[in-house]
Amino acid sequence: MHERLRNSVEELFENAPKTHRATELKEELLANLIDKYDDLVSSGKGEEEAFKIAISSIGDVDELLEGLKDKNMFDYDEEQKYRRKNALVLSVSVGLYIMSVVLLMLLNQVFMVNNVVSVSLMLTIDAIATCLIVYNHASKPKYVKGDDTIVEEFKQWKSSNDSQMEIIKSIKSIAWLIIVALYFILSFVFDAWGYSWVIFIIGAAVEKIITLSFKLKE
Repeated sequence: MHERLRNSVEELFENAPKTHRATELKEELLANLIDKYDDLVSSGKGEEEAFKIAISSIGDVDELLEGLKDKNMFDYDEEQKYRRKNALVLSVSVGLYIMSVVLLMLLNQVFMVNNVVSVSLMLTIDAIATCLIVYNHASKPKYVKGDDTIVEEFKQWKSSNDSQMEIIKSIKSIAWLIIVALYFILSFVFDAWGYSWVIFIIGAAVEKIITLSFKLKE
């Protein structure tokens, strides 16, 4: 019966684009379908009845297949609006991080401002940039499933998974920007050019820890 389920899914994806993303989607849908079928059989349903219930639970695949054609699986206009805002916020945030380091060097080397004051200003600017990035991700539109079909559940999972990947990338970017900032602080403020480069090795370890922590949460 599992083979019959596979054949049914293959038919549904007959006109889907031949891409890696489409293949992943098909295999994920099939796995969910088989799990549902097995659960139904275990609960006492006959094989044919379980098959029909599982197939009927798939829902509307057409919209899902449309999502494979370079469109997001929730409102396209809303997603494009978010992308524009995302690009603006990230650009401003990166600019603030860079500006904070430049400001630190100017205050220390040109204007001879007290180290505590210059570092405090730099960290304040970095904090503003970080808050912008956090707010940007927190305000991203999320897909809310319309019913309990497998297709809708997959759309919701895909949306959540994409958001998590973006969060991981942003956290890594923030971590590296902070590491670079610390490098300049150590080098300029404490004149530690001889060994301040070690912080980049620490940064590589931090990046791996971030990736591992998210994988363990899964």
